[in-house]
Amino acid sequence: MKTEPVTNPLDKLPPILKKNLDRNLCVCNEVLKIDIINAIVDGATTVAEVKKQTYATMGSGCCVKQVERLIECLCSPEAKK
Repeated sequence: MKTEPVTNPLDKLPPILKKNLDRNLCVCNEVLKIDIINAIVDGATTVAEVKKQTYATMGSGCCVKQVERLIECLCSPEAKK
Protein backbone atom coordinates (compact mmCIF):
# COMPACT_ATOMS: atom_id res chain seq x y z
CA MET A 1 0.00 0.00 0.00
CA LYS A 2 1.46 3.34 -1.06
CA THR A 3 1.14 6.30 1.28
CA GLU A 4 0.19 9.66 -0.18
CA PRO A 5 2.65 12.47 0.56
CA VAL A 6 1.60 14.99 3.18
CA THR A 7 0.62 18.15 1.34
CA ASN A 8 -0.76 20.10 4.27
CA PRO A 9 1.83 20.41 7.05
CA LEU A 10 -0.98 20.72 9.61
CA ASP A 11 -1.85 17.09 8.88
CA LYS A 12 1.36 16.11 10.69
CA LEU A 13 0.30 17.80 13.92
CA PRO A 14 -1.65 16.08 16.68
CA PRO A 15 -5.16 17.52 17.08
CA ILE A 16 -4.21 19.50 20.20
CA LEU A 17 -1.52 21.40 18.28
CA LYS A 18 -3.96 22.32 15.51
CA LYS A 19 -6.02 24.42 17.91
CA ASN A 20 -5.80 28.19 18.26
CA LEU A 21 -3.71 28.76 15.14
CA ASP A 22 -4.77 32.40 15.06
CA ARG A 23 -3.71 33.07 18.67
CA ASN A 24 -0.36 34.13 20.02
CA LEU A 25 1.90 31.22 20.86
CA CYS A 26 4.57 33.71 21.94
CA VAL A 27 2.73 36.20 24.13
CA CYS A 28 5.79 38.34 24.85
CA ASN A 29 6.27 39.29 21.21
CA GLU A 30 2.74 38.59 19.98
CA VAL A 31 3.72 35.89 17.48
CA LEU A 32 0.84 33.83 16.15
CA LYS A 33 1.07 30.05 16.27
CA ILE A 34 0.44 29.87 12.50
CA ASP A 35 3.38 32.23 11.89
CA ILE A 36 5.68 29.91 13.83
CA ILE A 37 4.33 26.90 11.90
CA ASN A 38 4.93 28.73 8.61
CA ALA A 39 8.50 29.57 9.62
CA ILE A 40 9.14 25.88 10.36
CA VAL A 41 7.57 24.78 7.08
CA ASP A 42 9.74 27.37 5.30
CA GLY A 43 12.90 25.80 6.71
CA ALA A 44 13.41 26.90 10.31
CA THR A 45 14.37 23.61 11.95
CA THR A 46 15.72 24.93 15.26
CA VAL A 47 14.42 27.26 17.94
CA ALA A 48 17.19 29.71 17.00
CA GLU A 49 16.02 29.78 13.37
CA VAL A 50 12.39 30.26 14.43
CA LYS A 51 13.54 33.07 16.72
CA LYS A 52 15.41 34.75 13.87
CA GLN A 53 12.40 34.59 11.54
CA THR A 54 9.58 35.40 13.97
CA TYR A 55 11.05 36.84 17.20
CA ALA A 56 9.26 34.09 19.13
CA THR A 57 11.06 32.89 22.31
CA MET A 58 12.87 36.22 22.73
CA GLY A 59 10.89 37.34 25.77
CA SER A 60 10.65 35.23 28.89
CA GLY A 61 11.12 32.02 26.88
CA CYS A 62 7.91 30.48 28.15
CA CYS A 63 7.03 29.30 24.63
CA VAL A 64 10.30 27.47 23.87
CA LYS A 65 8.88 24.01 24.69
CA GLN A 66 5.87 24.63 22.45
CA VAL A 67 8.10 25.77 19.57
CA GLU A 68 10.30 22.69 20.08
CA ARG A 69 7.22 20.45 19.91
CA LEU A 70 6.05 22.06 16.66
CA ILE A 71 9.52 21.58 15.14
CA GLU A 72 9.54 17.96 16.30
CA CYS A 73 6.18 17.25 14.68
CA LEU A 74 6.71 19.18 11.46
CA CYS A 75 10.31 18.09 10.84
CA SER A 76 9.83 14.39 11.47
CA PRO A 77 11.54 12.02 8.98
CA GLU A 78 8.27 11.54 7.09
CA ALA A 79 8.39 15.23 6.09
CA LYS A 80 11.76 14.76 4.40
CA LYS A 81 10.63 12.03 1.98
